[in-house]
Formats: sequence, C-alpha cells, structure tokens
Amino acid sequence: MVANDTTFLETSRRRRYTRARTDAHRSVRPRASLNEEAQSMRQTRREFLKTTTLAAGATSVGGFPLVARAQASKVVVWWNKGYYPEEDAAMQKIVKEFENRAKVEVDLSFTAQEDLLKKINAALIAHRVPDVAFCFFNDWQVVPKYAWSGQLADCSDIVSDLKPRYNEKMLAVAHVLNGKTKKRAYYGVPIEAQTMHIHYWRDMLREVGMADTPDKIPMKWNDYWGYWKKAQDELRKKDAGKYGKLYGIGMTESTRASDTLYNFDMALLSHHGEVIDAEGKVVADQAKNKKAITETLKWFGEMFTSGYVPPDATNWTDGDNNAGFHSRLIVMTPNPSQSIPAAQFFNKEDPEKKNYFDNMATIEWPNGPDGKKARYLSAVKTIIIPHDSKNQKAAKDFIKFVVEKERFSEYIKAANGRWFPAFKDVADDPFWRTGHKGPKGQKDLHVPVATTIFLDRENKVFDHWKHPAFSQVYDENVWGKAMARIAIDKWPAEKAADEGIERVKTIFTTFK
Repeated sequence: MVANDTTFLETSRRRRYTRARTDAHRSVRPRASLNEEAQSMRQTRREFLKTTTLAAGATSVGGFPLVARAQASKVVVWWNKGYYPEEDAAMQKIVKEFENRAKVEVDLSFTAQEDLLKKINAALIAHRVPDVAFCFFNDWQVVPKYAWSGQLADCSDIVSDLKPRYNEKMLAVAHVLNGKTKKRAYYGVPIEAQTMHIHYWRDMLREVGMADTPDKIPMKWNDYWGYWKKAQDELRKKDAGKYGKLYGIGMTESTRASDTLYNFDMALLSHHGEVIDAEGKVVADQAKNKKAITETLKWFGEMFTSGYVPPDATNWTDGDNNAGFHSRLIVMTPNPSQSIPAAQFFNKEDPEKKNYFDNMATIEWPNGPDGKKARYLSAVKTIIIPHDSKNQKAAKDFIKFVVEKERFSEYIKAANGRWFPAFKDVADDPFWRTGHKGPKGQKDLHVPVATTIFLDRENKVFDHWKHPAFSQVYDENVWGKAMARIAIDKWPAEKAADEGIERVKTIFTTFK
C-alpha cells in the first residue's frame, strides 16, 4: 500500500470514505480523518501467492484437511480493506499460512467497503462470483437479500462446528430466510461486531472546570445530553475566538450516512419502540410504537434545531463526525465503533498517545428516558460464500482456518479494538478487559468499555436478519429521511413519522 501525503487539515474536511484503488476499481473506504487513519490508500497489486503441488495421496497436513487439486486449484477471496495497515498485513499472513498448509493457491484482493459492496452485488447478479467474500456491509446489505433469493451457500455446517465458541447473541445475524425454501439457515459466518459508543474530549471539559472522568458524567437521559450542551456553552463563553464554532454534540442526522441508522435505532430502543416484531412483521404503526417513533424523531429534531449539533450534520457522511472530533470541533460524538480512539492510538503525531490515554474517553449510551439501563444493538460482520462458488469445500476450509482461535485473535487485535470478536475464547484474552497500558501506567478508557457493552449489557443484533425487507429499509435510510423532513423541511415529527412508517410498510409488501 502506498499512501499519498495528504495533510491533516485537508483530510479532516473529508468523510471517512477516502479514495483507494483496487484493481481497476475506484474504491471508497470508511476512515476517520486523522493522518494515519484517513490516508488515501492505493492498492499496489493483487496478491497471487504461489501454491505447492500436493503429495500424491495426501489428505491432511498438521491435522488440517487438504483441498483436492481437482476440486480447487485456486480460491478467490474478496476481503474488505482494513482501516489500518496492520489489518491487511494480518490477513496476508493468514493467506500465506493457509496456502502452505492446504497446498492451494489463494487469489486475495482487498477493496474498500463501498466499492466492495458494489462488486459483490454485480458478481451475484451476473453469477460470476468469488469463493469467499467479506465486506463490512455484508450483514445488512448482502446476507438478508441474497439468502432470500437463494444466491448464498448454506454455511450451517461451519456455524454448527463453531457453535461452542460463539457468543450466542451474535449468531442471529446470519440465520436468515431463504425465499425459495421458506426456511432459515446460516447463510454466512459471523466473525466480529461493532456497537454504539460515545467518545468525548476530557481535556475540553477540564478546561472549563467540568468533571471529565466517565464515572462523573451524569447518566440520566436529559442530564446526559444537557451535559454536552453545557460544555459547548461554557467553552464558547470562555474563548469565543477559539470555540465560537465548537458544538457540544456531533450527532449524525443525515440521509447519506449509515451512522444515522445506528443513532436512530439506539434512540428508538431507549424509547422502547419497535419497527418489526420477533416474527419480522411490521408493527411500527401500532400505537405504542408509533408514539415511540414520533418521540424519537422529535428528540432528534429538537436537538438539531437547538444549536448544539453542527448545522451540516444533516449532510454528513459516515466519517464527518470522526473528522469533526479529531479536529476538535465537537466535544462528543456517538459512533458505532471504536474507530475514533483506534485512530488516536495509531496517530504518529502523538507518540506518547496522550490523546488516547489522557485527553479523551469512551462512555456508554445514557439510561433511557424511563431511567432503565441502555440496551444495545450490534452489527455483526459476516463472511459469505456465494452459492455459485465452484470451490465451496475449499472456501469453507479457508474460513475455518481464518477463525481458529490464535490466528483470529491476532487478526482482530490488529484493528486495535475497533471490532469485538464473535468468539468467546478469543474474547477471553485479557486484552479485551484491560486494553492497552499507557506509557505512564494509564488505564485504557476505550477497549474495556466496548467489552462491557458486549458482554455485560443487554445486547442484540440489528433486526435485518428477521426479514429481508428490513435490509431495504436501512438501504433507503428511511429514518434519516424522516429526520431531514423535520430539520430541513420543518415538518412536525408526527407527519415525518407517518411518512416513514408508510414507506416501511410499502417496502415489506414487495417481499412476498
């Protein structure tokens, strides 16, 4: 990978989807816009790794089943380009190990997530597919839709073998309906997850005499959000020249960002609302759910119009809240992963990692308006095998190889806590409870928070697994459009809720 010399001030104005080239494709990758995190990456070449001829009659090496040459002379793997170079290096190492062990060639290519999604969609439609595909959008844009149309291979055998290792709460993501058989099966292999976090600048709070440690932040709903509004007021009052354009809350409310989906669904969960029920039927129009949806949209609208959210937040892409945070233009931001602190950890301009250990912290979502502890939603990243793959046995062997405990632990830790493992034995590594140790003995205030959310809090996967139509609801960003109706078109929340609910119902009628 070759990075260009884009400066921080230039990249901080960009979204996380920075440009890259993989093969002949113009790629877009989501990254926060710190120097190391938001570099424009160029794919130098595909990795064509050499294979070795199988010994005649051999069936396994070191306990790992060999793939017959007649069955699979090459395994084609499309893999999501990592957020950090360490991730890609870890996957390249795994591929080399697999080739040496299985004696089969692997054609590995990295593509950034937006373009990889397009590539996967085009391949499935044209029936010219890879053997393995891992995209960060698979869980909600590929698995529900293409399992429904019968275009994904059943991976239930892999999941069954791995089941004792799995965090059971994460398995539902791949247990989806096949529209042809009308039965559920595992049409993918879940490996890692992300969920909602709140990141904030501790040193900004200290500057105006406000409590900055996570245990001192009020967790009651109104007090919590009011705390960040107060921080904006106090900082602007102290130094209007420096903080005149600072905002307290970096809340993405855009039709262009998947972050909006996380923000809305988390807030709706806090208001005890549902869009679909356990059977995948639309219940958004039921009185209690319509009330919750309306209250949630009204809350977002009031937050935006109150002047504590950047006015361009209705036009943000997924990286713009990251960029605003790294540029210190916002005090706090909700973010559905640990990409922001991970970027600070890898920041070469801060070799002592002062920002990571001293100047910022990660905190949980507040208690709901009713005072109950927050419930969380997880997006579980999933590997697929297309049904038209000619090398399904080799593909499954490759996936099983990737997720072996020690190997996968090394791979996921290369992302520095951005993802959380779907496997209990990997999550048992002390790293997930303690995180990093600072150069002066400081505690990690980021990675352990994510672990608490995943292991100690009520946590479920997003509902798109229940019905493929819900994937389309997310794809259209129905609730982001409803937010725009309120913030931009000045609609009342009730009218925006009605339009959103009707659109959801219409989408569901197309999946029969």
